[in-house]
Amino acid sequence: MDRTKSPDAGVQARARIIDGLVQCIHGPMGQNRANELHRELYQPSPSEVMVKQSSMKRKMDARHTLKVTFTERDMEGVSFPHNDALVLSLPIQRKMVRRVLVDQGSSTEILYYSVFKALGLPKDQLSPVDAHLVGFTAILVYPVGKIVLPVFAGSMQIDVEFIVVNSLSPYNAILGRNWLHGMKAVASTL
Repeated sequence: MDRTKSPDAGVQARARIIDGLVQCIHGPMGQNRANELHRELYQPSPSEVMVKQSSMKRKMDARHTLKVTFTERDMEGVSFPHNDALVLSLPIQRKMVRRVLVDQGSSTEILYYSVFKALGLPKDQLSPVDAHLVGFTAILVYPVGKIVLPVFAGSMQIDVEFIVVNSLSPYNAILGRNWLHGMKAVASTL
């Protein structure tokens, strides 16, 4: 964000699109409770395949580009060398959601069920997903459903298809390559 222009412009723009705050904390869960949740929520079927098509729609003029720049002020409090994960706070469904991981290695966008509930969305808005997710631990995760929600970043809004999962994570959502492509963005921690 170019802070040499109007420092209040971004704050004012965010104030128009945000009407709440979501801060979910995921605590430890015993293995027995995790197994119970798995049995309650998921009915696995053999030989499932995840097919992902992006449903993101750009809500801005394709000729418009947004420059993101950082100043010395942005670097205050950052320890160097800086190679931390890129974790943002972004408005999703007009609520500010903290701890959103931008993951260039993720082929899908993930929203955790606790955040889905905190956004005040009814479960009947979820569409079924006839596939499972496999993470880097090779553990199968069966989605609760999928939903398209608006995600705001700067002056841009992109409708993002999230796969909703009920599992533990230090993050509230994961935005992957589809979102980055829709934003025409390159993630960097420099």
